[in-house]
This record gives sequence, C-alpha cells and structure tokens, in this order.
Amino acid sequence: MASHTNLDTTYGSAFIGLIAAAVLYGVTLLQTYLYYRRYPRDSVVVKIMVFILWLLDTTHLVLCIIAIYWYLVTNFSNEDALDRTMWSMELQTDCNGLIGLIVECFFARRVWIMSRNRVLTAIIVLLACVHFGLGIVFTVEGFILMETTKFARLIWVTSTGLGSAAAADIIIAGSLCYYLGKGRTGLTRTDSLISTLIAYSLTTGLVTSVIAFMAVVTFATMPTNFIWLAFFWVLGKCYVNSLLAALNSREFLREKAAIQEGTFIHFSPCQSVGSNRNVRDMEILEISEADKVRAAVAAPLSVNIIHTQSLSTTDFMENPVSSPSANAILLV
Repeated sequence: MASHTNLDTTYGSAFIGLIAAAVLYGVTLLQTYLYYRRYPRDSVVVKIMVFILWLLDTTHLVLCIIAIYWYLVTNFSNEDALDRTMWSMELQTDCNGLIGLIVECFFARRVWIMSRNRVLTAIIVLLACVHFGLGIVFTVEGFILMETTKFARLIWVTSTGLGSAAAADIIIAGSLCYYLGKGRTGLTRTDSLISTLIAYSLTTGLVTSVIAFMAVVTFATMPTNFIWLAFFWVLGKCYVNSLLAALNSREFLREKAAIQEGTFIHFSPCQSVGSNRNVRDMEILEISEADKVRAAVAAPLSVNIIHTQSLSTTDFMENPVSSPSANAILLV
C-alpha cells in the first residue's frame, strides 16, 4: 500500500512531470500554428503527419491529466487506489510510443536521402519499432498486473524499449552530422549553413536520447516510484517539438543560404543614339541604395533598372545551396 511517506516520489513526481509536459505542450501548439502558417506549400503527407502528431500529443496530455485527477482528486485519502493501475495511465504509454515511432521514422527518411544507406536506415527504423512494440507490451502487462508495485517485473521491457529509442536518436544525430560534414563545399555561405544544421541535429538528438536514458536509469533503479514516469511524459513532448523545430527552422535556414533581399540592377556601356553595336553581356549586381545614387550620376555608365522585387524564402526551395546534404533537410 502506498504511504504518505513516498507520495513525493510517486504521484508528486508524476504531478511535476505533468506540469513540465503541459508547458512543452504549449510550445507544441505554438510550433504547430507557425508551421501551418509559414509552410502552406508543403506536401499533404507532411501536413497530415504534423496533424497526427499534434492529435497524439493532445491525447497523451489528456490521458495524463485524467490519471492524475483520478489518483489525487477522485480517490483523495483512498490509499488503496494509489497502488492500482487505471486505464488512462496505461494507454498514455502507447501515445508516446507512436509519437516516437513517427518522429524517428521521419528523421530516418532524412538519413536515407542523405546517405542512401539501406542498412543504416533499417537499423534506425527497427529500433523505433522495438520502442513502439515494447510500449504496447508494457500497456498489456500493466493491465494484467493491475498494481503499480509490480512494475519491477517490467524492467526489461522499459529498459529495452527506451534504450532502443535512445540508441535510434544517437544514430540519427551521428549520421546526420557525418553526412552533413561530408557535404561541405568550401563556400563560406554553404559551410556556415551546414555547421548550423549539424548543431541543430546534435541538439535535438542528444536531448531526446538523454531524457530516454534518464527514464531507463530511474525505472531500473526505482521501479516502485514514478520518477521515471516524469521523464517519460516529457520525452514524448520533446519528440514532437524536435520534429516541428526541424520543419519550422527551414525558413530561417533558407534565408541564411539565399541571396539577400534587394534590388537587382545591371550596368552597360553608354552608346550614342542609333548605334548598331550590340550591348556586351551585362553583369547583374546587388547594390545598396547609396550605390544606386552614385551609379546614377557616374559616367560613362548608364543605369537600367531591370527588375525590382521582394524575394521570399520560397524562391529558393529548389536549390537553396550547393550541398545535396543540406538540401535534403531544407526541402523535407
């Protein structure tokens, strides 16, 4: 029977995890809104994937709230209920597992596009499937055991499942960094972009892998409390936000790689009226407002304004940089 002395490490830890998960869910909402606002030209498949992740993330948070409410409010002062499992506490595991599967497969696709390495991609997908599959096993066993104090029997399930997720995240981050590094061209703008992409890949991969590792360690050493559950609830939110951050960062990265917004003019040698000589090839230059003023009064050049337009980031979606590795990330 749960006692008042261990409530801090059981439902107290779960409550803190719920607060952290709710905060990260707010970030998910913001990133989802920004995605649909900024990228209306993305494929239908990607838009549906984002919607499904948002739906799963919302469902997961609702299930967690139902569980905490049932334990701490509905069964307030009923200590016997604290040791029993309930349906929403079990089902939330599958939501997180499915979120991890979708996100890891998304990044596995990027690894495949960049490397064309079937073995490497298959390993990532296999680890993601192991993570999801053992999550289902944990749910089924949880309904069978019916008592949270018996979760110690499931150490191998949780350790293997979350360990597979951490391994997949590390392989994804390492692979992206390796193949991005190979795509360096020697051009300052492109190499700067690749360095930024490497930093993004390392950050997102390490965050999820570290949290998954912490969940494994805390469950293996303290299976009778819910410290591990706090890490697990946060893990799913980090997966969703890592994918949304990868999608939403493309606008910034394209601007970093593209020609700066401005007015394009060209110069040609002055000719007398009626001259039949062909105008030599004209070089297009991007100049500042001050440069245009000086060019307008300079001789013997005449300034012909060819085209003025504001360039959007979508103008560079086809070939924003000369590195195929970077393109694989910028173009989804």
